[in-house]
Amino acid sequence: MADLKKAISIFIIILFALLFSCSALPSFAQGLEETAKPPALDAKMRAEVVKGVGELMVKLYIFPDKAKEMEALLTKKLQEGQYNKVEDVQAFARVLTEDLRSVSKDRHIRCVYGPEIVKRIRARNSQSADDREKERQQALREERKGNFGFQELKLLDGKIGYLDLRGFSGFREAAETAAAAMNFLANADAVIIDLRRNGGGNPEMIQFISSYFLKERTHLNSFENRGEETLEQYWSFHYVPGRPMFDTDLYILTSRRTFSAAEEFTYNMKNLKRATIVGETTGGGAHPGGMQIVNDSFLVWVPTGRAVNPISKTNWEGTGVAPDIAVESDKALGKARTVSLEKMMKAAPGEEAKARLQWALNDLRAKMEPAVVDEAILKKYVGRYTEGEITLENGQIYVLARGMKLRLIALSPTYFVPEDDSEIQVEFVLDQEGKEYEAIGHFRDGGKQHLSRIKEEK
Repeated sequence: MADLKKAISIFIIILFALLFSCSALPSFAQGLEETAKPPALDAKMRAEVVKGVGELMVKLYIFPDKAKEMEALLTKKLQEGQYNKVEDVQAFARVLTEDLRSVSKDRHIRCVYGPEIVKRIRARNSQSADDREKERQQALREERKGNFGFQELKLLDGKIGYLDLRGFSGFREAAETAAAAMNFLANADAVIIDLRRNGGGNPEMIQFISSYFLKERTHLNSFENRGEETLEQYWSFHYVPGRPMFDTDLYILTSRRTFSAAEEFTYNMKNLKRATIVGETTGGGAHPGGMQIVNDSFLVWVPTGRAVNPISKTNWEGTGVAPDIAVESDKALGKARTVSLEKMMKAAPGEEAKARLQWALNDLRAKMEPAVVDEAILKKYVGRYTEGEITLENGQIYVLARGMKLRLIALSPTYFVPEDDSEIQVEFVLDQEGKEYEAIGHFRDGGKQHLSRIKEEK
């Protein structure tokens, strides 16, 4: 029974945390109320909600002094009539949220208008054990549809493993999927975990994934919870199924949407100096908590705890986690790949290994920031070669070979990579007489092929 309660509790926390962090809850709640006309927001309702929210903050919020300040602000504004002009229930929830955050700077706090949500929470609290298990199974099916947050997994050029992780699932059944993903990445020479669209989740999944990258059992994070004398500690595990990646370079991609548990994973690894963070400063939410019912129509999410990192002795609340390499989020993947390839090239054991990495780096750089080459220069490359033909169409250069037509993207005025994932890159060089351009084909495996120009008969 205890395990069942814990599983249901975890599910509820994850559900609301993800909704809040993605700023999706207002539209979510509004969608639930489309069939019912919202009640009039009269003076009695405003006073009841302000009183209820204030009392819940004072009773449960992690920082009692801040809770009293928030309660005082709401009460003052109510008494001064500053809420009188707010007649829409959704707008009232937003205004209260803004006022609470103006004092606390706590992005987890959110007031919500949602009578249907209130009904479901109350119904859930009165459910039998069988009904709760049925609901958990339904939630589990929904999580499976999203593959427990494991959105994309692939091996990029240069043997760089990539994982797009959209959430840290709290279901124990997610461990099998997580282990499969980690074991796929274990064959890579570097790993990139993309948290740019990750709104949070459960600390136990953070423990599990972190353990693949930490050789020694490591204290990851702790939580101070209101009313509890001791900290709740989270450590990496002694054992994980499959092959760990203790010495594999790890890169974590972040954005302003990276929030809550996703920030915890990032903050932990940054403080442990186990990962390079690439992207934008994260959202800044380090306070876990839960949804509290204010009345039949309104709810408020109250943070009842705070993260306490064992190294920094603080957390990322209100500030976010700053990246090691700051770059716009849509450029973070390319930047992480570039940094990784450059580092691997310096440590490459031989010329063949370096050539493979250089091929991958050339391809990446050309597609990230293609060079602009004057059409007069491109015309000099046009012609037939011993393997294929180079053509120019509408200012774009193409190679025709083996029945295929590939557009080439310029890395420099003389070096080009294929638009797709073809195996050849083309470099144009002057012949021995310095008059005509010939071509050198560079292959992914480091090999080269000289392609002589075929002189046209006049």
